[in-house]
Amino acid sequence: MKKKLNLLIAAIIIVIASCNNNTDEKKAAEKVLAQIADTLKGPLDSLVKTLATTNKCRVTLRIANDSGAFYYSGYDGREDKPITDFTGTIDIGSGTKMFTAASVLQLIEENKLSLQDKLTAVLPNDTLYKDLLIVNGKNYIDSVKIVNLLNHSSGFPEYFIEGDDEKEFTLHGDSTLRFTPYQLIAMAKQHKNPGFTPGSSFKYCNVNYILLGMIIEKLTGQNYQQYFQEHIIGPLGLKHTYFSSLNPPVNRASGHFKGKIAVMPATMAGPAGEIISDLDDMQKFISEWGSGKLFAKPTTIEMLKRDNFKDMLAPIIKYGMGVVNMMDVSYGHAGQTFGFQSYMGSLNNHYSFAIGVDDAVVSIWEPAIQISTLLDSRK
Repeated sequence: MKKKLNLLIAAIIIVIASCNNNTDEKKAAEKVLAQIADTLKGPLDSLVKTLATTNKCRVTLRIANDSGAFYYSGYDGREDKPITDFTGTIDIGSGTKMFTAASVLQLIEENKLSLQDKLTAVLPNDTLYKDLLIVNGKNYIDSVKIVNLLNHSSGFPEYFIEGDDEKEFTLHGDSTLRFTPYQLIAMAKQHKNPGFTPGSSFKYCNVNYILLGMIIEKLTGQNYQQYFQEHIIGPLGLKHTYFSSLNPPVNRASGHFKGKIAVMPATMAGPAGEIISDLDDMQKFISEWGSGKLFAKPTTIEMLKRDNFKDMLAPIIKYGMGVVNMMDVSYGHAGQTFGFQSYMGSLNNHYSFAIGVDDAVVSIWEPAIQISTLLDSRK
């Protein structure tokens, strides 16, 4: 799938290697790497406009490469006009899980934890776990490992009402509602969704990341927000990334659910989905994640891109340890709240992207696949 641009870059690099003193050719190589081609901007604009006008919503996109070049695209399908201001923040929803998983992997690098540690050994709490994972009359809680939480293979039930977004929004659409992790897990028990033995299957479940947040807090003595700020948000210089349970929204766009403005209670998402951010920070985060800059060891990001994946939507999408592998083309995560959908993706060919949609019922998966495929064609 090598394209002309890649061949051109390779040729330039060969020339530079054989003639290190030729500054003109070095500058030419840097220019090629830095450009966002006009032939790429047009298809991106078309994709964004089609998504926005078809669904009568706002869609914003930022792509960038690791040479510093970037491009925004946006369209307001309600007003039928291009978007020119890309400074607003949105709920990134389950994109938060990448922050949680990265934190856990950092603790593993520090030998405070391992993927094979049992949940009940790291976070013992008989009352919390009572009746949480009963399969065919047998309790499997002692079989759940940290890796099962990270890649959603624990078998736990979900605390959201599955398959009925309308009912979920009706019950929990009041943004002033407050929940503790214990209450969320109690709600999951009440739903009595059928589980499975740990490691035997895949089922996306927010309970897993609520528990991971509790583990981070136990092992660090900090709440997970403090840990994220100190070890991810601050070091990466994310200037517009907030916790909706702690910070007042800053320039926050309005999200929608079936035509109504909608806001999810922040503590209903927690370490599974409470972060608010903007396109710049989202794209920067996923770019730095993809390059391994969040980790002390290069083997950590290699492992995250290689190991412990489960089929999410075979053969297109697989889910690993807090990361989605999309067609072996991009690595990232989707997010959905009551008012937004989003996606962050990092490719191995220098590109990364972030996309936001201000309507919870407009699926982000198809545009994320299209953008990943389009950027991959620029190898």
